[in-house]
Amino acid sequence: MTYSPVEESNLEIVKGALAAGAEDFTIFFKEIFTESTTWTIAGHGPVAGEYSGLKDLHENAEKALFDRLDGPLAIIPRGIWADGDDVIVRIDSTGRARDGQPYNNGYLYILTMKDGKVVTGIEWLDLHAYYEIVERVAL
Repeated sequence: MTYSPVEESNLEIVKGALAAGAEDFTIFFKEIFTESTTWTIAGHGPVAGEYSGLKDLHENAEKALFDRLDGPLAIIPRGIWADGDDVIVRIDSTGRARDGQPYNNGYLYILTMKDGKVVTGIEWLDLHAYYEIVERVAL
């Protein structure tokens, strides 16, 4: 597949963030999200919805999960593609909950990029797996 220079640049930026976050998923977000990034988690339930900035996303969506993990969440990219300013990313994650049980999930992101950062994005994930660990593991 042939990509434009903008697409190639966006792909390299996202690939770099994925590599940086391979052993700690939070680093991926810190690399390419900003406090003005608008992020949507698709689906239903308490965590689904729109978030404004990295802090909002972390405090109101990710923290509930990450606080229940026994260490960082590792990620494995399964595919990455570009279409104009959009980068589509498929990721699998692996980790362990505080109760010793494994936590695994899969994600599909559409990241809209500008000047090397995510300006907007949408995420699909297995919300059942997310809600299950949040409900199962007490803080």
